[in-house]
Amino acid sequence: MAANHVLVLMMAAMFVAFILQVVFRYALNLPLAWTDEVCTIVWLWGILWGGAFVMRNHEDIRFDMLYNTMPRGVRRGATLVASTLIVLILLMSLPAAWSFVSFMKVERSASLQIPMNWMFMIYPVFVVAMVLRHAAIAWDAMNDRLVEDVHQEPADPSA
Repeated sequence: MAANHVLVLMMAAMFVAFILQVVFRYALNLPLAWTDEVCTIVWLWGILWGGAFVMRNHEDIRFDMLYNTMPRGVRRGATLVASTLIVLILLMSLPAAWSFVSFMKVERSASLQIPMNWMFMIYPVFVVAMVLRHAAIAWDAMNDRLVEDVHQEPADPSA
């Protein structure tokens, strides 16, 4: 629940920065450079924070028309393969991502002079969260539990 509140605060900060930019640029004719940076940084952090800690497994975008027509055993296998591949690919990408984030400490943002590694630090956090999430999904699939099992509509008892 705290992750939701953090995301709300991020979006509020982005909204305030955006409104300030509009007011200063168009009403006062004094554009502010730092508001663009705030919006960019908070947008990046908000998307990855939300994807890692706020969004639930059943809320992601899926192209599941074919998946839904498969027998349960095939769906379990597809879920296991897909989640395992996601875990492997993300784990393989983590050293390069960490290297990039570490390297970016030499750069600073133009207006606020924030070290750029702070801006990108959310990405390795996101990767670790997604690895843990998809490892759990794969584990559940091996144990005959699928994401959609928890969030299906109950059958209508009057039918």
